[in-house]
Amino acid sequence: MTECTVHQAAEAFIGYLRESGKKERTLYTYRKDLDAVEAFFGADRQLAEIRLPQVGKFYKSDLLLKLPDGKERAERTVAKTVRVFRMMMVWARESGRIEELPLPKSTPMGHSRVKESSDEQPNG
Repeated sequence: MTECTVHQAAEAFIGYLRESGKKERTLYTYRKDLDAVEAFFGADRQLAEIRLPQVGKFYKSDLLLKLPDGKERAERTVAKTVRVFRMMMVWARESGRIEELPLPKSTPMGHSRVKESSDEQPNG
């Protein structure tokens, strides 16, 4: 397992996505999602120290669910941030940065290399 901070993981994940051919606009919006992750967990926190209860708190946090003015974020926006966080964590496990995924069972796994039998969803 490679030690790395939340910030280092986010930067390396964005680099991986860039090498995979993702568009700059996608990288920009994903980076904004990961900024929220860094703000909640702390940029200098070791990624491997993130535990399931903390992820649950992030999913219920005002940082994720509300705009700076206190209004509710759009459900699609919240879902995208959760998805980008999940993608980074799955990538971190696959790349040896963490050993276990600290994700609640309710986290939608969507399309990724981590497949489960109930994971297939129609395109849309």
